[in-house]
Amino acid sequence: MTTLLLIRHGIAEDPRPGQKDADRALTEEGWTKTRAALKGLVARGYVPTRGYTSPYRRAAETMTCLQEAAGAFPMETRVELQPNGRPAQVDLWLRGLMAEARPGDILVLVSHQPFLSDLIFHLTHRQLDVKKVACTVIRWKEGVWHFERQYQPAELRS
Repeated sequence: MTTLLLIRHGIAEDPRPGQKDADRALTEEGWTKTRAALKGLVARGYVPTRGYTSPYRRAAETMTCLQEAAGAFPMETRVELQPNGRPAQVDLWLRGLMAEARPGDILVLVSHQPFLSDLIFHLTHRQLDVKKVACTVIRWKEGVWHFERQYQPAELRS
Protein backbone atom coordinates (compact mmCIF):
# COMPACT_ATOMS: atom_id res chain seq x y z
CA MET A 1 0.00 0.00 0.00
CA THR A 2 1.32 3.42 -0.98
CA THR A 3 0.37 6.68 0.73
CA LEU A 4 -0.32 9.93 -1.09
CA LEU A 5 -0.20 13.20 0.86
CA LEU A 6 -1.90 16.20 -0.74
CA ILE A 7 -0.80 19.46 0.91
CA ARG A 8 -1.95 22.97 0.17
CA HIS A 9 0.75 25.64 0.30
CA GLY A 10 1.15 27.94 3.32
CA ILE A 11 -0.01 31.52 3.81
CA ALA A 12 1.29 33.64 0.93
CA GLU A 13 1.73 37.35 0.45
CA ASP A 14 -1.08 39.33 -1.16
CA PRO A 15 -0.59 40.05 -4.84
CA ARG A 16 1.25 43.27 -5.64
CA PRO A 17 0.58 45.34 -8.76
CA GLY A 18 2.51 43.86 -11.67
CA GLN A 19 3.49 40.72 -9.73
CA LYS A 20 2.78 37.34 -11.29
CA ASP A 21 0.66 35.03 -9.15
CA ALA A 22 3.35 32.35 -9.51
CA ASP A 23 5.89 34.65 -7.81
CA ARG A 24 3.98 35.17 -4.55
CA ALA A 25 6.08 33.99 -1.58
CA LEU A 26 5.12 32.68 1.84
CA THR A 27 4.74 35.44 4.42
CA GLU A 28 6.71 35.38 7.66
CA GLU A 29 3.59 33.99 9.35
CA GLY A 30 3.26 31.52 6.50
CA TRP A 31 6.81 30.21 7.03
CA THR A 32 6.25 29.90 10.79
CA LYS A 33 2.87 28.13 10.61
CA THR A 34 3.91 25.93 7.70
CA ARG A 35 7.09 24.78 9.44
CA ALA A 36 5.14 23.96 12.62
CA ALA A 37 2.39 22.08 10.76
CA LEU A 38 4.80 20.02 8.68
CA LYS A 39 6.90 19.14 11.72
CA GLY A 40 3.65 17.85 13.21
CA LEU A 41 2.92 15.83 10.08
CA VAL A 42 6.36 14.19 10.20
CA ALA A 43 5.95 13.55 13.95
CA ARG A 44 2.82 11.56 13.07
CA GLY A 45 4.98 9.22 10.97
CA TYR A 46 4.49 10.69 7.51
CA VAL A 47 8.03 10.91 6.17
CA PRO A 48 7.93 11.33 2.38
CA THR A 49 9.99 9.14 0.11
CA ARG A 50 9.37 11.42 -2.89
CA GLY A 51 7.82 14.85 -3.44
CA TYR A 52 6.24 16.81 -6.26
CA THR A 53 5.43 20.51 -6.19
CA SER A 54 3.74 23.11 -8.30
CA PRO A 55 6.19 25.53 -9.95
CA TYR A 56 4.64 28.40 -7.97
CA ARG A 57 7.00 29.92 -5.41
CA ARG A 58 4.68 29.50 -2.41
CA ALA A 59 4.28 25.76 -3.14
CA ALA A 60 8.03 25.28 -3.54
CA GLU A 61 8.64 27.12 -0.25
CA THR A 62 6.07 24.87 1.45
CA MET A 63 7.97 21.84 0.13
CA THR A 64 11.16 23.37 1.56
CA CYS A 65 9.48 23.43 4.99
CA LEU A 66 8.57 19.75 4.61
CA GLN A 67 12.14 18.86 3.67
CA GLU A 68 13.39 20.78 6.72
CA ALA A 69 11.07 18.68 8.90
CA ALA A 70 11.58 15.29 7.22
CA GLY A 71 15.11 15.50 5.89
CA ALA A 72 16.06 15.43 2.25
CA PHE A 73 14.05 13.32 -0.17
CA PRO A 74 13.87 13.41 -3.98
CA MET A 75 11.63 16.21 -5.21
CA GLU A 76 10.61 17.55 -8.58
CA THR A 77 8.49 20.38 -9.94
CA ARG A 78 5.42 19.48 -12.01
CA VAL A 79 3.42 21.95 -14.09
CA GLU A 80 0.38 19.67 -13.73
CA LEU A 81 0.11 20.80 -10.08
CA GLN A 82 -0.62 24.47 -10.86
CA PRO A 83 -3.92 25.97 -9.60
CA ASN A 84 -5.61 25.25 -12.95
CA GLY A 85 -4.39 21.62 -13.10
CA ARG A 86 -6.61 18.90 -14.52
CA PRO A 87 -7.52 16.20 -12.00
CA ALA A 88 -8.10 13.44 -14.58
CA GLN A 89 -4.70 14.08 -16.15
CA VAL A 90 -2.99 14.06 -12.72
CA ASP A 91 -4.84 10.86 -11.79
CA LEU A 92 -3.34 9.12 -14.84
CA TRP A 93 0.14 10.39 -13.98
CA LEU A 94 -0.29 9.28 -10.34
CA ARG A 95 -1.41 5.80 -11.42
CA GLY A 96 1.87 5.52 -13.33
CA LEU A 97 3.76 6.50 -10.17
CA MET A 98 1.81 3.92 -8.16
CA ALA A 99 2.82 1.19 -10.62
CA GLU A 100 6.47 1.96 -9.81
CA ALA A 101 6.02 2.64 -6.08
CA ARG A 102 7.12 0.20 -3.40
CA PRO A 103 4.82 -0.81 -0.55
CA GLY A 104 5.21 1.73 2.23
CA ASP A 105 6.25 4.61 -0.05
CA ILE A 106 4.87 8.01 0.89
CA LEU A 107 4.49 10.44 -2.00
CA VAL A 108 3.65 14.09 -1.38
CA LEU A 109 2.12 16.68 -3.70
CA VAL A 110 2.14 20.38 -2.77
CA SER A 111 -0.33 22.43 -4.75
CA HIS A 112 -3.18 24.97 -4.66
CA GLN A 113 -6.88 25.58 -4.54
CA PRO A 114 -9.17 24.95 -6.28
CA PHE A 115 -7.10 22.20 -7.86
CA LEU A 116 -6.58 20.17 -4.67
CA SER A 117 -10.28 20.02 -3.79
CA ASP A 118 -11.05 18.99 -7.37
CA LEU A 119 -8.33 16.32 -7.30
CA ILE A 120 -9.50 14.91 -3.97
CA PHE A 121 -13.05 14.71 -5.31
CA HIS A 122 -11.84 13.07 -8.52
CA LEU A 123 -9.79 10.45 -6.65
CA THR A 124 -12.07 9.72 -3.68
CA HIS A 125 -15.51 11.28 -4.39
CA ARG A 126 -15.16 13.33 -1.20
CA GLN A 127 -15.94 17.03 -1.14
CA LEU A 128 -13.46 18.69 1.25
CA ASP A 129 -12.48 22.21 2.19
CA VAL A 130 -8.68 22.39 1.88
CA LYS A 131 -7.21 25.08 4.11
CA LYS A 132 -3.68 26.38 3.78
CA VAL A 133 -1.22 23.70 4.97
CA ALA A 134 -4.00 21.12 5.38
CA CYS A 135 -2.88 17.59 4.51
CA THR A 136 -5.20 15.03 2.95
CA VAL A 137 -4.04 11.41 3.28
CA ILE A 138 -5.06 9.01 0.52
CA ARG A 139 -3.98 5.37 0.19
CA TRP A 140 -3.46 3.42 -3.02
CA LYS A 141 -4.52 -0.17 -2.50
CA GLU A 142 -5.21 -2.79 -5.16
CA GLY A 143 -5.64 -0.22 -7.91
CA VAL A 144 -8.07 2.02 -6.01
CA TRP A 145 -7.70 5.34 -4.18
CA HIS A 146 -8.94 5.26 -0.56
CA PHE A 147 -9.51 8.40 1.49
CA GLU A 148 -7.96 8.00 4.93
CA ARG A 149 -8.24 11.42 6.60
CA GLN A 150 -7.59 15.10 6.40
CA TYR A 151 -5.39 16.88 8.93
CA GLN A 152 -6.26 20.52 9.57
CA PRO A 153 -3.33 22.94 10.01
CA ALA A 154 -4.09 23.69 13.67
CA GLU A 155 -4.28 19.95 14.40
CA LEU A 156 -0.85 19.40 12.85
CA ARG A 157 0.67 22.31 14.79
CA SER A 158 -0.60 21.02 18.16
